[in-house]
Amino acid sequence: MIDNFKTDLVIRVAAMHPEDILKGMGYLRATSANLERLQNVLDSDEFGLNDGGFDFKYSSEGFLRALCTVTGMEMKLTDQRITRVKKQLAEEKAAFKPYLWVDTGFKRKSQPLFALAACEHQRYLHFAEGFWRLTLDKQLGRAQGMVREHAYETGADLGIWGKIEQYWFYYKKDAAYLLARNGEVIGKREGPVPNLVTGSKALDVILSASREAEQ
Repeated sequence: MIDNFKTDLVIRVAAMHPEDILKGMGYLRATSANLERLQNVLDSDEFGLNDGGFDFKYSSEGFLRALCTVTGMEMKLTDQRITRVKKQLAEEKAAFKPYLWVDTGFKRKSQPLFALAACEHQRYLHFAEGFWRLTLDKQLGRAQGMVREHAYETGADLGIWGKIEQYWFYYKKDAAYLLARNGEVIGKREGPVPNLVTGSKALDVILSASREAEQ
C-alpha cells in the first residue's frame, strides 16, 4: 500500500549496506556527503524533494528514484508517492500563510532606522508548517492561544516598538481578526498590515522589504 511507502523504503535500505546502495545508484564511492544525503532522504517526510538538493549526479527527485530502483521498490508506487509529495509541496508554496502582526501603535521619534529594520521581525509571529490547511475556526483558536502566550512571555512589551496594544491575525492576505492581549476577538479589519511607522521614505522602503521577507 502507498501509505506504507516510507516504512517499506526504510526497511529495504536497512537490509543493505549503505556503500552498496550508493554504488548501485552509480556513485564511484561512498562519501560523507552522499551518505548524509541518503540519511536525510530517509529522515525527511518529503524524501528530500523539498530541499532542492543536487550533487552533479542527481537532482532530489532523481536521487529518490535511483534509491528506490536499487532497493527494489515498486516503481508504480514510487511514481505515485513522488507525484503526491510534489503536489503537496506546490500547494504549500502557493498557499497564503496566516500570521500574527503585533500592534503597538508605534510612532517613530528618534529611533535609528537600522535598529527598527533589525527589529521588524519582532512584530510578526508565524505558525507551524501546514497551519494554513486547518479550518478557520481552528486557526483562530490556535492564534488566540499564541497571543496569550506571547503577551505573557513578553510582559506585553515589545522593546523598541513599545507596549503591545493588540494583535492582528491575518488569515487571508488582506483580512484580519483583531485580538486583545488575552486572545479575545475584538474586531475584524480588511486591508494590509497598517504602516504605522512614519518618519521617512527611506524607513518605509526598509520596512516594506522586511515585511515582504516575513510574509
